[in-house]
Amino acid sequence: MNKSHTEGGAPANELRIIVWQFVRIMVQLETVARARGRAKAPTVYADWRSAWTEIDRTLSRLADSDADAFSDLMMNQEVVLRCRDKSQVNEVTRAIENVINQLDQQIRAVRGEAKAEEELRFERREMNALLKYLRKTGRGGAAARSTAARANASRAAGGRGGNAPKGSSPSRRGRGRKG
Repeated sequence: MNKSHTEGGAPANELRIIVWQFVRIMVQLETVARARGRAKAPTVYADWRSAWTEIDRTLSRLADSDADAFSDLMMNQEVVLRCRDKSQVNEVTRAIENVINQLDQQIRAVRGEAKAEEELRFERREMNALLKYLRKTGRGGAAARSTAARANASRAAGGRGGNAPKGSSPSRRGRGRKG
């Protein structure tokens, strides 16, 4: 059986997502899983949970010990994941849509706070770019990598860095979690 591939030679069901985007997606999927219970939780959440646990632990450790390494992991590193089928890609796109809606609410809440608003708008643009790509192709790969390149270019031009205010940081999740 032939597998389709993305531009970079990656399998069609492989997603390459920047860590901060993965954190946002997994926090959303975790919220849905808790609300629905295990039996009705998104299947992609269960499949990605081990990667999520590892990244969350690493981010929590780095947040307390090495701000530069934390920032590098969040903003410059990717996580490579697989979706088993189109329904899992759909679960991811729904999670991203929910994250975008939450970001819209946060943007409205910080109106007038230029730096916070700019950081949230950056996140929204990048999440929206990932969403559009997933809708267009039903997979990740090259577009997720180009999202990383845009993020790096934005930061270099004075955009968001790794030290966002508490209210806008995608890493907030690790701080409130029980150990």
